[in-house]
Amino acid sequence: MFEKIIFSRSTCYGSCPEFDVIVNSNGTAKWFGGMHVYHVDEKEFCIDQGRLKQLAEKLRSIDFRHFTYPSTTVFATDQPYCTIWVKYEDGFVKEVEHYLGDSAEKGSKTKQDFQKLEKLENEIEMILGLKKLIEFPR
Repeated sequence: MFEKIIFSRSTCYGSCPEFDVIVNSNGTAKWFGGMHVYHVDEKEFCIDQGRLKQLAEKLRSIDFRHFTYPSTTVFATDQPYCTIWVKYEDGFVKEVEHYLGDSAEKGSKTKQDFQKLEKLENEIEMILGLKKLIEFPR
């Protein structure tokens, strides 16, 4: 299980959402909304134990603790970063900073690793219920 997770997205050349969210193992969470998000500024909220377990399972499912950022073979500019920082209960800290312009050839193991990482990033947003803080109502 984790002690703390910090999940962040940076701006890009366009209107990519910028935010940080800190999640503690006791379920307390704090949102820091920046540019291009619905909820700008800080907001505290709680994550229930079921969702915390889901989050821990998603990290385990790709062995995040030992995940190695793939070597880039295809590159695009002006894309945002997504950073996942995890402090585990034993004190071990793992951080992966993913530049969303990084990629690789279709069908390669490297491409699959990037896809796993992007899937994890999207699942973290879903589990934490961040859509309501990111997206503007229609």
